Amino acid sequence: MRLDEAAFDAPVRVAEILSEDSVELARLSALGLRAGAVVVKLMPTPLRDPVSCLVGSQLLALERRLLRRVRVDAA
Repeated sequence: MRLDEAAFDAPVRVAEILSEDSVELARLSALGLRAGAVVVKLMPTPLRDPVSCLVGSQLLALERRLLRRVRVDAA
């Protein structure tokens, strides 16, 4: 399942990030979004982009294009 398909308020664990861009992978990793991290989608926004996500103890606003690249499993 991809992170954009995950339910709101349900914790999921990142399995892998599907990206060929090493700069993007490094940026997401620096934000805490890496394999094994627990993510909770908190609330939708009126225009559906960005989506507020809790990654560990950090609140991030992530674009839907990034959420489609993150494969997750149930936590």
